[in-house]
Amino acid sequence: MGACIEKTIFLLVEDDPNDVLIVEREFKRRGVVGLRVVHDGIEAVRYLEGKGDYQDRIKFPMPDVVLLDLKMPRFSGFDFLEWLRGRAPGHLHLIPIVVLSSSDEPGDVRRAYALGVNSYIVKPLHWAEFQDKMRALSVYWSQHVETPVVT
Repeated sequence: MGACIEKTIFLLVEDDPNDVLIVEREFKRRGVVGLRVVHDGIEAVRYLEGKGDYQDRIKFPMPDVVLLDLKMPRFSGFDFLEWLRGRAPGHLHLIPIVVLSSSDEPGDVRRAYALGVNSYIVKPLHWAEFQDKMRALSVYWSQHVETPVVT
Protein backbone atom coordinates (compact mmCIF):
# COMPACT_ATOMS: atom_id res chain seq x y z
CA MET A 1 0.00 0.00 0.00
CA GLY A 2 2.92 2.35 0.64
CA ALA A 3 4.05 2.45 -3.00
CA CYS A 4 1.40 4.88 -4.21
CA ILE A 5 1.52 8.42 -2.84
CA GLU A 6 -2.27 8.96 -3.12
CA LYS A 7 -2.99 5.85 -1.07
CA THR A 8 -0.52 6.39 1.75
CA ILE A 9 -2.30 7.55 4.90
CA PHE A 10 -0.24 9.38 7.51
CA LEU A 11 -1.53 9.98 11.04
CA LEU A 12 0.20 12.98 12.62
CA VAL A 13 0.10 12.96 16.43
CA GLU A 14 1.18 16.48 17.34
CA ASP A 15 0.07 19.04 19.94
CA ASP A 16 1.92 22.07 18.53
CA PRO A 17 -0.31 23.87 15.98
CA ASN A 18 2.74 25.44 14.28
CA ASP A 19 4.31 22.03 13.64
CA VAL A 20 0.96 20.70 12.39
CA LEU A 21 0.77 23.61 9.96
CA ILE A 22 4.30 22.98 8.63
CA VAL A 23 3.62 19.28 8.06
CA GLU A 24 0.22 19.96 6.46
CA ARG A 25 1.67 22.59 4.12
CA GLU A 26 4.60 20.48 3.01
CA PHE A 27 2.53 17.33 2.55
CA LYS A 28 -0.05 19.27 0.55
CA ARG A 29 2.73 20.73 -1.59
CA ARG A 30 4.00 17.16 -2.20
CA GLY A 31 0.52 15.99 -3.17
CA VAL A 32 0.10 13.81 -0.08
CA VAL A 33 -3.62 13.97 0.51
CA GLY A 34 -3.75 11.22 3.12
CA LEU A 35 -2.81 13.21 6.23
CA ARG A 36 -4.97 12.99 9.35
CA VAL A 37 -4.12 14.88 12.55
CA VAL A 38 -4.80 14.19 16.22
CA HIS A 39 -3.44 16.27 19.08
CA ASP A 40 -2.28 13.80 21.69
CA GLY A 41 -1.68 10.14 22.45
CA ILE A 42 -5.18 9.54 23.80
CA GLU A 43 -6.72 10.76 20.54
CA ALA A 44 -4.25 8.59 18.61
CA VAL A 45 -5.36 5.49 20.55
CA ARG A 46 -9.02 6.31 19.86
CA TYR A 47 -8.24 6.89 16.18
CA LEU A 48 -6.43 3.56 15.78
CA GLU A 49 -9.10 1.66 17.71
CA GLY A 50 -11.86 3.35 15.70
CA LYS A 51 -13.65 4.59 18.82
CA GLY A 52 -15.82 7.65 19.40
CA ASP A 53 -15.52 10.22 16.64
CA TYR A 54 -13.13 7.93 14.73
CA GLN A 55 -15.53 5.05 13.98
CA ASP A 56 -16.02 6.05 10.34
CA ARG A 57 -13.11 4.35 8.51
CA ILE A 58 -13.97 6.18 5.29
CA LYS A 59 -13.39 9.52 6.99
CA PHE A 60 -10.68 8.20 9.34
CA PRO A 61 -8.88 5.40 7.46
CA MET A 62 -6.30 3.22 9.15
CA PRO A 63 -2.91 4.92 8.72
CA ASP A 64 0.01 3.37 6.90
CA VAL A 65 2.46 5.43 8.98
CA VAL A 66 2.17 7.32 12.28
CA LEU A 67 4.18 10.54 12.69
CA LEU A 68 4.56 10.94 16.45
CA ASP A 69 5.63 13.80 18.67
CA LEU A 70 7.02 12.60 22.00
CA LYS A 71 6.48 15.57 24.30
CA MET A 72 2.71 15.97 24.65
CA PRO A 73 0.47 16.53 27.67
CA ARG A 74 -1.92 13.91 29.10
CA PHE A 75 -0.57 10.90 27.21
CA SER A 76 2.91 11.40 25.79
CA GLY A 77 4.42 9.85 22.71
CA PHE A 78 6.23 7.41 24.98
CA ASP A 79 2.91 6.44 26.61
CA PHE A 80 1.44 5.93 23.15
CA LEU A 81 4.40 3.76 22.07
CA GLU A 82 4.10 1.60 25.19
CA TRP A 83 0.40 1.10 24.43
CA LEU A 84 0.92 0.46 20.70
CA ARG A 85 3.78 -2.00 21.00
CA GLY A 86 2.54 -3.74 24.15
CA ARG A 87 -1.22 -3.54 24.61
CA ALA A 88 -2.80 -2.54 21.29
CA PRO A 89 -5.41 -4.91 19.87
CA GLY A 90 -4.97 -6.98 16.74
CA HIS A 91 -2.22 -6.06 14.34
CA LEU A 92 -2.00 -2.37 15.27
CA HIS A 93 1.50 -2.93 16.65
CA LEU A 94 2.71 -3.44 13.06
CA ILE A 95 2.05 0.18 12.01
CA PRO A 96 5.37 1.96 11.31
CA ILE A 97 6.14 4.87 13.63
CA VAL A 98 8.27 7.88 12.76
CA VAL A 99 9.10 10.09 15.72
CA LEU A 100 9.17 13.83 15.02
CA SER A 101 10.61 15.37 18.17
CA SER A 102 12.39 18.53 19.20
CA SER A 103 14.46 16.37 21.57
CA ASP A 104 17.85 15.14 20.49
CA GLU A 105 18.58 13.76 23.96
CA PRO A 106 20.33 10.39 23.61
CA GLY A 107 18.06 8.92 26.31
CA ASP A 108 14.91 9.89 24.38
CA VAL A 109 16.32 8.48 21.12
CA ARG A 110 17.36 5.24 22.82
CA ARG A 111 14.01 4.86 24.62
CA ALA A 112 12.03 5.51 21.42
CA TYR A 113 13.94 2.85 19.49
CA ALA A 114 13.63 0.43 22.44
CA LEU A 115 9.85 0.96 22.20
CA GLY A 116 9.89 0.01 18.53
CA VAL A 117 9.96 3.18 16.44
CA ASN A 118 11.08 2.82 12.84
CA SER A 119 12.72 6.25 12.50
CA TYR A 120 13.56 9.18 14.75
CA ILE A 121 13.72 12.67 13.24
CA VAL A 122 14.72 15.73 15.24
CA LYS A 123 12.60 18.75 14.29
CA PRO A 124 14.94 21.44 13.01
CA LEU A 125 14.59 24.99 14.28
CA HIS A 126 14.73 26.55 10.82
CA TRP A 127 11.68 26.50 8.56
CA ALA A 128 13.57 25.48 5.40
CA GLU A 129 15.25 22.53 7.14
CA PHE A 130 11.91 21.34 8.54
CA GLN A 131 10.39 21.56 5.05
CA ASP A 132 13.27 19.54 3.60
CA LYS A 133 12.86 16.82 6.21
CA MET A 134 9.08 16.63 5.67
CA ARG A 135 9.61 16.45 1.92
CA ALA A 136 12.07 13.57 2.27
CA LEU A 137 9.87 11.80 4.80
CA SER A 138 6.76 12.03 2.62
CA VAL A 139 8.59 10.75 -0.46
CA TYR A 140 10.31 7.92 1.39
CA TRP A 141 7.24 6.57 3.18
CA SER A 142 4.78 7.11 0.33
CA GLN A 143 6.86 6.09 -2.70
CA HIS A 144 9.67 3.80 -1.55
CA VAL A 145 8.39 1.72 1.37
CA GLU A 146 5.85 -1.06 1.55
CA THR A 147 3.87 -0.95 4.77
CA PRO A 148 1.79 -3.76 6.26
CA VAL A 149 -1.95 -3.64 5.75
CA VAL A 150 -3.50 -3.29 9.19
CA THR A 151 -7.22 -3.75 9.76
